[in-house]
Amino acid sequence: MSSSKAYKQLLLGMLSLFIVMAIGRFSYTPVLPFMQKATHLSNQDAGLLATINYLGYLIGAMIPTFLIMKSKVIDLKIYLLINIISVLLMGFTHDFVTWNILRFVAGITSGTVFVLASNVVLESLNKGGKSHLSGFLYSGVGIGIFTSSIFVQLYTDSKTWASTWIILGVASLVMGSVVIFLMKDIKEPINLENKNLNVNNKSEAYTKWFMVFFSIAYLLEGAGYIVTGTFLVAIVESIPNLKEYAALSWMFVGLAAIPSCILWSILGNKIGFIKAIYLAFILQFIGVILPVFSHHTVSLIISSCLFGGTFLGLTTLFMSRGQLMSAISGKNLVALLTFIYSLGQVIAPYFAGILIGDTDNYNGALIFASSLLVLAIVAIFISQRPVQKKLGN
Repeated sequence: MSSSKAYKQLLLGMLSLFIVMAIGRFSYTPVLPFMQKATHLSNQDAGLLATINYLGYLIGAMIPTFLIMKSKVIDLKIYLLINIISVLLMGFTHDFVTWNILRFVAGITSGTVFVLASNVVLESLNKGGKSHLSGFLYSGVGIGIFTSSIFVQLYTDSKTWASTWIILGVASLVMGSVVIFLMKDIKEPINLENKNLNVNNKSEAYTKWFMVFFSIAYLLEGAGYIVTGTFLVAIVESIPNLKEYAALSWMFVGLAAIPSCILWSILGNKIGFIKAIYLAFILQFIGVILPVFSHHTVSLIISSCLFGGTFLGLTTLFMSRGQLMSAISGKNLVALLTFIYSLGQVIAPYFAGILIGDTDNYNGALIFASSLLVLAIVAIFISQRPVQKKLGN
């Protein structure tokens, strides 16, 4: 397959994730404090809305495994359009039940598009001998978070939160039309012998033990990161001196996320993906726990950057490994890993909302999240024991 086709699929995949992840999913984070002010939405209800969205994402992640209506590309376009509509309609209602339905639909379609885009793009990059560029795919999410957070900071307040959703929906529709008209199916088969999978016996000794604990680590990452991913802007909003700049904390997340996928992909190839995962987890732990100890502006910027610089990086490391294992085993492990990740995301925001309660104290929720990240590091360590013994490391 020509390199130009691979590049085209990559760019369209980035645009798809920009829409369904950065806008359809994560724009909820910077808009949330303004919705709470205007509609008196409680922290528990805010957590429930997030949980409903992630429950939808969990279901959506599994749909491509069991149901492809026409083809991966055509299905991606259908789910993409539904996702855009769900974002647009958020600005036309104040009804909590309707919000739940819309966030649920947004979650389902985010999950399906994420899995389909990952499969379509990573397969295309493999076919074109460009698998080393996989990190660029998920950087689309970082670009989207960065640009949408700047828009929210400049435009949104408690009076304009509804029109923010409408504007984001219209912008998504414009970008989505590019994907709908330009993305095409590529029929060429994968040739494992000819394509560069970077497989070597030492690093690719996959056992059932490895897969179980590798998956547990990704589940814990999904649960651990999402607390900050849901409440970061609300946390900054609760600090009197920084209230006006709350949305900018999400901008720093996006700014750090943009190059993170590429950097972690390169680092994974240089030092080994397990070592890269260890490092990313440790840095994310620091980013999540830091606001418990300090509300200083600099420490919150560091926290935002560490968080933004690792959560998509970990997705890149886990997803690229999942696609590699899928190519080797013939099973859709990308969808399975996304489902497992989503499971963590469904559980954590609800419990975080309970821990926060009616207070503006987020420390309990952050300690809960950081504890999960420590367990994820332990799971990765355990996953390696039989592999190291087998290989004599």
